[in-house]
Amino acid sequence: MKIDTHTHTSGVSFCSEVSPEEFAAAYRNAGYGAVILTNHYSRIYMFRYGDTWEKQIEIYLGEYRKAKAAGDALGLPVLLGAEVAISTPESPYIEFLLYGIDEDFLRANPCLYDKSQAVLYKICHDNDVLMFQSHPFRAEQGHFPQDPEYLDGTEINCHPYFLRHEDEVREFADKHNLMLVCGSDFHYTHQAGIAATIVPDDVKDAKGFARFLRAHPRPEIFIR
Repeated sequence: MKIDTHTHTSGVSFCSEVSPEEFAAAYRNAGYGAVILTNHYSRIYMFRYGDTWEKQIEIYLGEYRKAKAAGDALGLPVLLGAEVAISTPESPYIEFLLYGIDEDFLRANPCLYDKSQAVLYKICHDNDVLMFQSHPFRAEQGHFPQDPEYLDGTEINCHPYFLRHEDEVREFADKHNLMLVCGSDFHYTHQAGIAATIVPDDVKDAKGFARFLRAHPRPEIFIR
């Protein structure tokens, strides 16, 4: 089945124009078997939700619960993920997709946006969470490949407003033995259906998706 591994909804990812309910309907209508909600998790965004960590994470998780409820009503599993943004000396905004997380992980590991890449990776590694770099060659937004020692994988990003850099991504992954996924970087309803990672029909939860990737680090992908 098709699963989109990089998506955003408007309640917390303010750059998205799609509500959780519209999001679930778009992917159900596009014939996907599941979708991973990877809303923005950054200092800039989170402090718009509240000035304390407790407020921030409850609003963040509340958006996921809305999307999950909408998906459940339509028979579409919505899995929890996150796109965590950190700062480095070279760039103020580098993003990483986390796969295999649950609500307890996010509550137990606060303020991930303040961690270094190495510390974020250790937190993920210690909790059986996979850490992938988002769109590593999107130079127009200041993104470039990060230290592969502290990565499990990277992505072929199919946002229609940016170049995919598919050849460069594959070369980077091959050179450093990284896993690969393919996602749409969904912000608008018309993006549902443009990209997917292909997984077995029995992958129905976030932990199961991470287990599948560990066993199949280069899964089949779909790009429309």
